[in-house]
Amino acid sequence: MVATASDGEKQQRPPTQHEQNVYKACSLIPEGKVSTYGALATILKSAPRAVGQALKRNPFAPEVPCHRVVSSSLQIGGFNGTWGKTSQVASKKEMLLMEHVAFETEDTVSATSVIPSADLAKLYNLQ
Repeated sequence: MVATASDGEKQQRPPTQHEQNVYKACSLIPEGKVSTYGALATILKSAPRAVGQALKRNPFAPEVPCHRVVSSSLQIGGFNGTWGKTSQVASKKEMLLMEHVAFETEDTVSATSVIPSADLAKLYNLQ
């Protein structure tokens, strides 16, 4: 498995159990929908930043669709460890648009595109 080192270089290490749980939950977000770092954290009894760090290291993208996770304010948030108006975040938005995720503003997803936390939790617990 490949993970991103803090200096941007790739290092070899297998995903931790927490990362595997994050990837499992993220994989359940259907195309055309998004969830939030906080919702995933609640399901996993974790913290939103820990979820974000796991997704930053996601070696299974796009099979594990980390681009479908947004901030609790429904702003696109980060992607590949970057935030703000970067080419990586622009790529995240492009992927979401290709999946027909609706946007309220340039960088804010519509609430109609959010999978309810309870629905995602049920899917996770059925696995």
